[in-house]
Amino acid sequence: QMSHCKYEHPRLGSLGFLPKKRIKKKIFKSNHFSNLLFLDYPSLYFFLGYKVGMTHLIRYSQLKSSRLFQQEICDAVTLIECPPLFIYGLTMYTYTGIYLQKFNTIISYFYKKNKNIFEIENKDLINKFEKNKFQSYLRNFLLIRILCYSKKLKKNKKLKTNYSFEIQLEGGNSSSKLECGLKLIGKELHIDSIIRPHDFIDIISVTKGKGLQGVIKRWGITRLPRKTHRGLRKVACIGSWTPSRVSWTIARSGQMGYHKRMILNLKILKIGILEDMSYDSVTFFDVNKKDVNCMGGFPKYGIVRDDYVIVKGSVPGTPKRPILIKKYSRNSTNNQKNEKIEIKTIDTSSKTGHGKFQTTSSKLFSYSTKNMSPQTLFKLYYND
Repeated sequence: QMSHCKYEHPRLGSLGFLPKKRIKKKIFKSNHFSNLLFLDYPSLYFFLGYKVGMTHLIRYSQLKSSRLFQQEICDAVTLIECPPLFIYGLTMYTYTGIYLQKFNTIISYFYKKNKNIFEIENKDLINKFEKNKFQSYLRNFLLIRILCYSKKLKKNKKLKTNYSFEIQLEGGNSSSKLECGLKLIGKELHIDSIIRPHDFIDIISVTKGKGLQGVIKRWGITRLPRKTHRGLRKVACIGSWTPSRVSWTIARSGQMGYHKRMILNLKILKIGILEDMSYDSVTFFDVNKKDVNCMGGFPKYGIVRDDYVIVKGSVPGTPKRPILIKKYSRNSTNNQKNEKIEIKTIDTSSKTGHGKFQTTSSKLFSYSTKNMSPQTLFKLYYND
């Protein structure tokens, strides 16, 4: 007996994402922050990172309700490099009744392109502002957004652009927001000050661009029979005689990829901070001293030299693409929310070959001891 041959299936791709156009900006703003509105203190909910690549790690399951409790699990993970952000000012917005309008902007640092650094221009600007206009501005503004600037990555020539964007302050009353915003000007913001390990995050990114594609790849429709005249990778009928126009629900060829997409509730498995013990990928089970970089560097990216985040699963976009990391906006009802992560090993083998070795020292040792006798190997291991 042969299995049933399915000739029809629902069309792939949601019509809710129409029109599928190339996005204009790589950096976005998000307006969904309802879980931060009722905090008693002002807080930030955004950070910028760069996609490095993918690898895998082995961890132990800590869910007692799972059948894999205290057993090894291999997870595919994405590595995102998160250099510190420099805060050079803030902006205040008022509501006109129809839209948000900029009320005032405070910028005390200006970027010098020749030196690639921020230099202070108005030293007494914040002190004068606190004395004269603090109380008057409290009555008028509605929102405060911090002006941030992403620093260039260390010794990474592939990333040539810096991004400036706004992060909105949420929670607390208006006076505490303004005081917090003024204190943050001129300081660096690190990833561990916004999110914590084992938290859930949302990721906003631009998908990989595919260019102009036909209806088979873009919408996943069924091919026509082999003997069809004038091609078979088409839509057979694009509409009725009347009304004499093509409906917007008909699958048509066009741009595919390079769209803004948001992934909800991704689990953070590890946060690595530079000049800290968490930066190395050494665990209780894997004592070999090594960093998170794979041998030879990550393809199309290079070597990670700044703070990083390891996220479970995949992230849209190509390597080197800017990614907005955001606090989760929807509470996860899954049991994995409270699960603590116990990592056994993080794979650091080469991503361009078969990946036989984890470190360069193990590779050199294996090749140097290839032609040795068992007696000399015994002396090397036991130092006799």
